[in-house]
Amino acid sequence: MNHFHAKAEFIDGAWRALVRYCHKADYLQVLSGARPAAYASREKALIAAYQAQEKHLNGTIRAFGDKALAARADAEKLFRPGKKPVVVERA
Repeated sequence: MNHFHAKAEFIDGAWRALVRYCHKADYLQVLSGARPAAYASREKALIAAYQAQEKHLNGTIRAFGDKALAARADAEKLFRPGKKPVVVERA
């Protein structure tokens, strides 16, 4: 079961956003600070769950390994605001 999933459930009198990542078996609640975030409607909880899932996919997973960090450093050298681009030579 190597899938991501996001859902909303009514827990303790409020809608809660739940996200399941492929490397964890159980659903995790989306937090607001140190406490689980509570939402007024199911739709708002689903939006928060999908945003948390997207943040994980675009942030945590893409940052794994030295190759991603090296590529980002190279890109920042090329696109410095207000300055001429730096030509990076590859061996």
